[in-house]
Amino acid sequence: MTAKNLLELTADDLIRKITNNKGLSIFAAERSKFEGWFKVELIDTLLKNEKKAKPEIDLIDIVFKDTAIELKTINTNYRFDDVKDKHRPITKNINSVLKDISDLEKKELKNKFVVFIVFPLSLDEAKWNQHISKIENKLTELVCEKFKFNKGIPAAIYYGKV
Repeated sequence: MTAKNLLELTADDLIRKITNNKGLSIFAAERSKFEGWFKVELIDTLLKNEKKAKPEIDLIDIVFKDTAIELKTINTNYRFDDVKDKHRPITKNINSVLKDISDLEKKELKNKFVVFIVFPLSLDEAKWNQHISKIENKLTELVCEKFKFNKGIPAAIYYGKV
């Protein structure tokens, strides 16, 4: 399985769930994380095709067949209208994804992925690219779909193959 395959299998459904959820728009506007919700909804989406998807197996967020997925929600400090100004160190969030990649490299499963949502996404691509390149350099493949939360807050969901 490739990152693109996983994106094609799950992204449309996840993005629909995110954009239709007014509660998540409040989380995004407050720069609050929602990893627990993300895990539940990704498993719900996977169960349509992968009947054995399970959470929290061997300290991995989601496992099915020979596949491991680690999830993150990355709240940034990029300024955006109607989003609360808070200092959120992007570097700390990037390092957390890098740690997940390192942990997955040690696992004996065939397919290993990191899947993460970034919000609010910088409208200045160059600014964000300096951060995402640190993750991309540790992966064999990275794909993404951009979207907006219910209140128009820009975001992206990334799928990376370890």
